[in-house]
Amino acid sequence: MMNAVFAAMCCTGLVWGLFSGRAAQMGQAALQSGAEAVTLALKLGGGFALWCGALQILEEAGAIGALCRALAPLLKALFPSLGEDSPARGAIAENFAANMLGLGNAATPAGVRAMRLLSEEKRADGAATDAMCMFLVLNASSLQLFPATVVSMRAAAGAQSPASIVLPTLCATAVSTLAGGLACAALARR
Repeated sequence: MMNAVFAAMCCTGLVWGLFSGRAAQMGQAALQSGAEAVTLALKLGGGFALWCGALQILEEAGAIGALCRALAPLLKALFPSLGEDSPARGAIAENFAANMLGLGNAATPAGVRAMRLLSEEKRADGAATDAMCMFLVLNASSLQLFPATVVSMRAAAGAQSPASIVLPTLCATAVSTLAGGLACAALARR
């Protein structure tokens, strides 16, 4: 549905630009925006590679296991159906750590792995388990202690104070994570 809406918006803009005599300006803007997108992607690519590599090193060094042990009481409360030795706990802890650091796409591989491991425990009727729903909600709300990716994007775009969003982001994501977690827990009890 959204693909159709987006396509309709693009076609409407294209037709309007052509009929209003702005075809040359549209072409120039498209080329300029494409070049800016590639430049921004290259600037952010280094940071993304750094954080993905750092997470991989931390996992191989055993830091994710230590994080999982530190988060054990929280993970047990949030995911009571998971066993103590569930491999999903490590992936969930890694995903939470990456999200808390605001690493965005670097959290995705751990999130996908966690959901895959959680899906192995799904119900017989094929529906998502309470643990899968809770993980999805907490991953989507994503408590961020430091939004590194957004700060990097703001710095790459030339913002005067790229880190000025840290406190508002922390407040907003804390509220969204708390609200989402409580709503998910309440619905799981029904």
